[in-house]
Amino acid sequence: MAKLLSCGIVLLAVVAVSPAVAQEKKAKPVKVTGDVGLLDLEKNYMIVVTKEGKLVTVDFDQKTKVTKYVPQGAKVSDLGLGQAATITYRKEGDKSVLDAIEVKMKATKGE
Repeated sequence: MAKLLSCGIVLLAVVAVSPAVAQEKKAKPVKVTGDVGLLDLEKNYMIVVTKEGKLVTVDFDQKTKVTKYVPQGAKVSDLGLGQAATITYRKEGDKSVLDAIEVKMKATKGE
């Protein structure tokens, strides 16, 4: 009887711990936009300051993916619908004339 009780307790412990472990593995990534407020390459962590002033501290390692965006000349025909853009324009009579446009495009390999 004691063996059966011990097995039951172990089984109960495994069942109770399993959902917590499963939840850790399924955590969805959170996307934050802001400025790098601190970068510690010795301790492998950084602090990002959001536009709202919230400080987000994150750890990183050699597996962390970094994507570099490089400003370079482009043509209006390079733009796509739905692409985020920052524009500068001026009024000329009834028209609004575009002076400049900035868009973020992924850098090509080797840049």
